[in-house]
Amino acid sequence: MISYLKGQVKFLQKDGAVVVIDNVGYEVFMPAPAAERLKVGQEVELYTHEYIRDDKRELFGFLTRQEHALFDDLMRVSGVGPRMGLHVLSLGAERVRDAISRGDAGLLSTVSGVGKKTAQKIVLELKGTIETSDISSQFTEEAIDALRRLGYSQREASEALQSVGEAESTEDKIKAALKILGKR
Repeated sequence: MISYLKGQVKFLQKDGAVVVIDNVGYEVFMPAPAAERLKVGQEVELYTHEYIRDDKRELFGFLTRQEHALFDDLMRVSGVGPRMGLHVLSLGAERVRDAISRGDAGLLSTVSGVGKKTAQKIVLELKGTIETSDISSQFTEEAIDALRRLGYSQREASEALQSVGEAESTEDKIKAALKILGKR
């Protein structure tokens, strides 16, 4: 099973990218928000889920381990396949986790292809298994990634985010960290 890829983005597609590793291109399907953050030529690390059927093999990729774990959780719900899991994650992993923990099937049912019954099933089967503490660590990991893309080192980003503490969202963490970094 292919569980991790590190390579250069060769092509961007509507629903993912082609990542080249040692002159081999891997087509990786991704949630829309993650795919939109990629650029051609960018070095990328992806946590992947390999889906094998009789007629095809597909790779689904995620920028964070938390997003990958949430995808795996969604895949355990009967009736949810990898494409539907990607569509659900297009809402953003933070929002999906929050909706599940609050029991908000209505938000999940707004996703194309996810009906009310399927949304209720996702909430019913995953509520209580999704750790809310993972949301905070996911915010931090995504904020570090964003700060690094803005030119800060891993150490600078981590130190600034440690000073921030808890925040409502990744964006809030980034804004607070930028204020701290701007004072230095």
